[in-house]
Amino acid sequence: MIRLGTDIVYIPRIQAAVERFGDRFLHRVYTPIEQYDCGYALDSDSRLSIHRLAGRWAAKEAVAKVLATGWQGISYTEIEIQRQTSGAPAVYLHGRAAALVATWNKDLSWQLSLSHDRDYAIATAILFC
Repeated sequence: MIRLGTDIVYIPRIQAAVERFGDRFLHRVYTPIEQYDCGYALDSDSRLSIHRLAGRWAAKEAVAKVLATGWQGISYTEIEIQRQTSGAPAVYLHGRAAALVATWNKDLSWQLSLSHDRDYAIATAILFC
């Protein structure tokens, strides 16, 4: 079985949320690893960081669509998008999200693609099970 999810996000929307809610927004949506990977606190080029955060947002939404639960019973931080040493994104599930997928099959494989263009970030997640 193959499951597919795609999401697109308007990057200025994420910028506005960060500016309005600051750390409260970041901690609610992104894990510490994601915040570090995006370089938000470390990067002097905040535009680059916002693009990375928006890409993670789109990826989390795409993965949630694969899970077919919406956000019912799953928090944003239970879906984690990490950058591998190759630079490719990888999906890590925690808590209830991991428990849900564990009931489907023991042999699962994720593919994730993120892209950015000007004011938009898009992500596609595929789960092979």
